[in-house]
Amino acid sequence: MTNEQLTVGVAISGGGHRAALFGLGALLYLIDAGKGAQLGSVSSVSGGSLTNAYFGTTVDLSTIEPEAMWAHANAFAYRIARRGTLWAAPQTYAYLAVIALLLVAAITVSCLGPWWAIVVAWVIAIGLGGWLSQQRSAVVASAFDTTLLHGATLASMQGNVAHVMCATDLQMGRDVFFSNAFVYSWRSGWGSPGNLRAAQAAQASAALPGAFTVVSLPLRRFGLPEQRVAANRHPPRRFKLLDGGVYDNMGTEWLLNIGDRMVDGTPPAALKTVDEAIVVNASAGDAVIDRRWVTVPFVGEISSLLAVADVMYGQTTAVRRRLLNVCYQIGQDRELAQADARVLENALRGTTIQIDRSPFELPERFLDGADEVTERARKAISALDQDPTNDDARAYWAAEADANHSVKTTLSRIDPERAQSLIRHGYVLTMVNSHVLLDYPLYPIPAPDRFARLVAND
Repeated sequence: MTNEQLTVGVAISGGGHRAALFGLGALLYLIDAGKGAQLGSVSSVSGGSLTNAYFGTTVDLSTIEPEAMWAHANAFAYRIARRGTLWAAPQTYAYLAVIALLLVAAITVSCLGPWWAIVVAWVIAIGLGGWLSQQRSAVVASAFDTTLLHGATLASMQGNVAHVMCATDLQMGRDVFFSNAFVYSWRSGWGSPGNLRAAQAAQASAALPGAFTVVSLPLRRFGLPEQRVAANRHPPRRFKLLDGGVYDNMGTEWLLNIGDRMVDGTPPAALKTVDEAIVVNASAGDAVIDRRWVTVPFVGEISSLLAVADVMYGQTTAVRRRLLNVCYQIGQDRELAQADARVLENALRGTTIQIDRSPFELPERFLDGADEVTERARKAISALDQDPTNDDARAYWAAEADANHSVKTTLSRIDPERAQSLIRHGYVLTMVNSHVLLDYPLYPIPAPDRFARLVAND
């Protein structure tokens, strides 16, 4: 099978707008490289799901030409960098204003009213405030709709590529996948997306624990059989969803196990297994974090739980990265894989695009060989060194990688200079890694101005 016949899968990790822009850079390169027609699946988590949902609802990645892709990237990147999503939607501020007015009203009554009015005011304030607090995820979904997705449903997304957004179900303890052609989880089987809005699926994928509330969706809405969910007497009737990163912050579970799912029940006819994987990981780096609040009474309990969540996110990501590296090594050594059928099951061609890495790092590992990979590594380093936009390319890219992986996980706008750097970093790193390991096309390093234009004007 030639490279042109292989089916390519892309996974875009969580990480807020940082991940959305870094993942955009990877997609831009893949379309420039003519890989659109080979795309079978784009899976995503959290911030990566914003990119996945936007392009799934606006273009067909399997047929779009590079020039048109860059035009759509301009609209998306400008929105993310200059305006943001959650904090650019008027309903976000209306929601906060209602909560503030409720509190002001209760305080005013406390200062001026009789005791019974004070009791009534605070009962109403606490009850209504509690209900409002549970609407946080709905407000975020509405903001995504207003700023990016404009009411598009999952079913309206382009069908030639499976755009899969991953969330975590807290009751079943597994991931749930929302796509243009299906809803699937291992415990509930295959269902239909129905009229679920793409913004709702993206928000469920991005519902960071604590910051946002659990998304509750009935299984019957997707035509899923409740009796399959569990062997107990009272199987859950609703999904209880949070951030997909709780289970898998890189979005790789879908790509790695498509084959197993295709023999489970009746999957969509157009679903394809993946021969090559491009895993775009913009998860936060493993820097040391000052946790001074974890020992403070009362506050410490909440702070420590959030810290534990951060550690668990990082650990599950690290384990999956090690697994992927093993799969890639087997995929490169086909003779080893063919020697044992059990080993072959784990073979996968691919590369991980790691936001905290310089484009020099991977090719420099292959300079001591004497094969085609070594030759491609040398060509990649030569291209990086010949970049006319900086005098010391190694120092430049090391600094860019350090700055980019340190960008906060946020749904507010990002400094335009850093935004264009995130996109360019994702583009160049994907190009270099994919060229060295997978023999994808290598182009001259694109100038920063090309990416700056993406965020300069709408």
